[in-house]
Amino acid sequence: MKHWGLVLLGAVTIGFSAQAMACVHVNDIYYWADKRDAEHHVFQEVLNCEELPEETLETALISLGRVGGEAAVAKVIPYLQHENPNIRYAAAFAVGIGKSPSAGSALVKALKNEKAPEVQYRLALSLGNMAYSGSQFTLTQIINQDDSVQKVRGALHGLMILATFYRDKTSDFDNIDKKRVLERLKSPETQLEASYLLARVPLVDTENTNDFLQAMPTLAPAAKANLIRALAKTKQRQVLPTLLTHLDSEHIAVRVNAIRSLANYPDNPAALAGVVQALSFDDVISQVTALTTIRANWLQNEELLDRAQKKLKDNNSWVQSEALLALNRSEQENKKIAQLWLQSDDPNHQRAAIDFFIKKNDTSKLENLAKSDKPIIASGAKKALNPETPKPEEPSQTGDALPELPVLVKLETTKGDITIKLFADTPYTSLNFIELVESGFYNNTYFHRVIPNFVAQGGSQHGDGSGNVDYSIREELSYRSHLPGTVGMATIGKDTGGAQFFINTAPNLHLDSNYTIFGEVVEGMGVAIKLEQSDRIVSADLLKN
Repeated sequence: MKHWGLVLLGAVTIGFSAQAMACVHVNDIYYWADKRDAEHHVFQEVLNCEELPEETLETALISLGRVGGEAAVAKVIPYLQHENPNIRYAAAFAVGIGKSPSAGSALVKALKNEKAPEVQYRLALSLGNMAYSGSQFTLTQIINQDDSVQKVRGALHGLMILATFYRDKTSDFDNIDKKRVLERLKSPETQLEASYLLARVPLVDTENTNDFLQAMPTLAPAAKANLIRALAKTKQRQVLPTLLTHLDSEHIAVRVNAIRSLANYPDNPAALAGVVQALSFDDVISQVTALTTIRANWLQNEELLDRAQKKLKDNNSWVQSEALLALNRSEQENKKIAQLWLQSDDPNHQRAAIDFFIKKNDTSKLENLAKSDKPIIASGAKKALNPETPKPEEPSQTGDALPELPVLVKLETTKGDITIKLFADTPYTSLNFIELVESGFYNNTYFHRVIPNFVAQGGSQHGDGSGNVDYSIREELSYRSHLPGTVGMATIGKDTGGAQFFINTAPNLHLDSNYTIFGEVVEGMGVAIKLEQSDRIVSADLLKN
């Protein structure tokens, strides 16, 4: 290790007052949280300390939440009644990420008695972030009846997360007062959360579609994009003109969702014509979105088929590959191009080519391709022959030293430079990223998963998501929201992080409290927005503050 300012556990505590050392060092708290040991005496010491600074107690409570489980959460619950609202806020967050359903009743009780608006917000959000049987009822009541803006914000946000991660724990949503949700949508204070709930829960119907359509012009772009998605799911014909009107919106979120939503009208010629129109736009994002939206039966239309085939010769390989993937869906015969792209060095070409041959389901061909010297081709063929659920790697060892944070990292990409600040309150995730940067791991890796109006995910050595590290790191969830520019750790479940990370290019509230945010883009967000699939990280370097 050669990063600056390494701090040994039990030595100087970075970013906290000397008074914190009266009972326990904050780095010791982080250490035992990363070890997932809620029973270690350091937690009892910190909770019993009379001279403890507020921020250290907050760290201890959040850390217990990160450990999770009934034993850890039980230590946190008494602090829901603490006299200090900041401590109650931390406790509410910790219980929510601790994922102990039996603690749900304690959150409900605290929510009924809480007076501080920000704590109300966090309690309601946390209630939705666990599989507690009473969450849906309580959050629905708040949305329908409450006038506290922050409590309603939290209920909208929490119910959306509940519907995202625990759909099997929810019943139908018929008890939600849809007129009240419309009111929440029109209010700037609750607009974003209401729009996300609408996009993920079927609350727009034949009776209220026109009411929601009338609200559209007054909404901010992110909320408007979510409402477009919600309206299109109804598949009502009166929504289609609104989609077509917004195909060329100057706001990328609105434009992308308008194009994508055309797929809800597979038998409508106007929707097909909308996709043809989007394919004619100059920007890559619109073209890629249109190609991913194409339904198989639409390619019976000669004009659309001709447009898609011409995109195979586009000067952008992402557009080319999405064109082949679209044609693959309709079993159009493009074997010559697919065969040619098997030899390409471009990851986009390789991904589309192997998809072509997987869909052909030719076992002997796939067995041959599994021997390819190109990792994407070989990996794709092997997975098709022997499908397996991804398994997390073995957990890494908890380090005995932490870097002095925050630290700046510069990513030189094929689109330009992006500078990321790594956070101090996610020390082991930040440490992992620093060590990977120092080792040169990220040099010449790919942004292999770029979804417009969502994320740009990087850290793949081969360009298809493979080529990760052979260990996993543990989550370090925090209060932060997945807003544009925040940098998160990609996972396949709790405590399964590694090398792959993502830059949020839109507000992704459904990820809150479930994916570690360990940094933020401080320079080059315009570059991040422009990233395309298979753009590379040329080099990654630490910058001295």
